Amino acid sequence: MHKILERQLRKYFGSGVPSGLKDFLDAVSDTYIHFDEDRTLMERSLELNSKEMGEANRSLQNEIQIVKARTEELERFQKVTVGRELRMVELKNRIRELEKELGKA
Repeated sequence: MHKILERQLRKYFGSGVPSGLKDFLDAVSDTYIHFDEDRTLMERSLELNSKEMGEANRSLQNEIQIVKARTEELERFQKVTVGRELRMVELKNRIRELEKELGKA
């Protein structure tokens, strides 16, 4: 018989439980036992799900760090190339100015 049911029976009936209730009390005890088993399964399931979610979260955090690092690298590259292109435009303009000066001289 389930421990909780035994404790309840002692509390309300003392040492003697009416004999006509045996089948009923066995059914109640079985219900308590099945509930405990279901609860244990649910707790285990929650524990596994929590562990899986934690692992997925850590994996995603790692991926985020990789993407951030790559984004920063691409931003640095973009600044360098844009700066280089702007410098080339300046130099081309300077070459045109010098060519004009040479053409007038």
